[in-house]
Amino acid sequence: MTTPKYFLWDYKSTVEAGSGCRTFIPQRFVDMGCKRIGLITDKGIVNAGIIDDILTIFELQAHPKIAGVYDEIEPDAVNTRINDCARWCRELAVDGLLAIGGGSVLDSVKGVKAMLGMGITDIIEIMPGNIGPYMHPMGKPLNFPHIAVPTTAGTGSESSPIAVIYNAEAKIKGDLLHPYLPADYAFLDPDYTVGLPPKMTAFTGFDALSHAVEAISSPAANCMIDALAIQAIKLITKFLPIAVADGQNLEARTKMLVASNMAIMAFSMSGLFYPIHNVAHAVGGQLRVPHGEANAVLIPILMDKFPKHYLNCVEVLADAFGFPSQGKTAEEIIAQTAARVRELQKECGLNDKFDQSLDDGTAELMYWAVKFDPSGLFYPLPDDVIRGSLKAAFA
Repeated sequence: MTTPKYFLWDYKSTVEAGSGCRTFIPQRFVDMGCKRIGLITDKGIVNAGIIDDILTIFELQAHPKIAGVYDEIEPDAVNTRINDCARWCRELAVDGLLAIGGGSVLDSVKGVKAMLGMGITDIIEIMPGNIGPYMHPMGKPLNFPHIAVPTTAGTGSESSPIAVIYNAEAKIKGDLLHPYLPADYAFLDPDYTVGLPPKMTAFTGFDALSHAVEAISSPAANCMIDALAIQAIKLITKFLPIAVADGQNLEARTKMLVASNMAIMAFSMSGLFYPIHNVAHAVGGQLRVPHGEANAVLIPILMDKFPKHYLNCVEVLADAFGFPSQGKTAEEIIAQTAARVRELQKECGLNDKFDQSLDDGTAELMYWAVKFDPSGLFYPLPDDVIRGSLKAAFA
């Protein structure tokens, strides 16, 4: 008999899901005692008409007040932009943060929240070496009310205790970890994801898939992680192709938002054993490849090149991806899982490699970027795995 290992499950967000649930947002801010809300987003969300809709909801309910709209967030959660947004929040004396957007917006606002709660003016101050490890018990309450509304179904950032912050000077994606980073309320409203183009729907869906796969395969996985990650994978493999093919399908959009949220819960509680994200962060930081695209390409490649990492979770992987494990070796199950992911890539119209090629100099730069990524420092990948994965990933 094996004695189950100890684990801590620490989650702060209240999740509200369903079409139209966004209409409850003003009241939740009132419940938290807020009077001046800083709405933070990007120009794409503004142009999509989503911010006009939110402003109308607040106007109709009268309280609280939207003190201003900050729409300068970039495609990554860039440290300099986060610093500027925190300055803006202080100047407007906001007492609540409303994040509306994809992962970059949601992570940026979590960075702003950390800055305001910890009383700093430069986020790099709390991320020496591009990592800010403030997990339990180091992380203390930030005491800044915060609601997040994702407009993509992938990052799960709305209720994750991790924010990926891009250091523009170093060209490195670092990790800020803090138990009070998650939004107090996360609103999963599929109405705000129906306009997402097919390719972006696919990329963000594969981001969620990578979270679930990395959670299951982590040496720190436990039965709660497995439960959430297995169900997330089942939902993604069923509903992602539907959402890609029919962006107006509210059932598929809702199920993908929920799957994304479950996957990030599993991922966030599973430690920092992330070979897929290790390589994806380096590709994104150095070559500015979108994070979802990087994960979409790399999931099966890391299974091919680093099967050792997945040996202890083969039965769980087989369950999640819906094929029998009986009578198969661990290596056969890992190979079949990678093949199933590639089938999903094709179903969603995605390539299995990046479009660009790497010359020798860039390949060497990427090798060192993987080695010195925060994930790589915590859980280093063998050199042959790094070089083999990079060679397989680029045209």
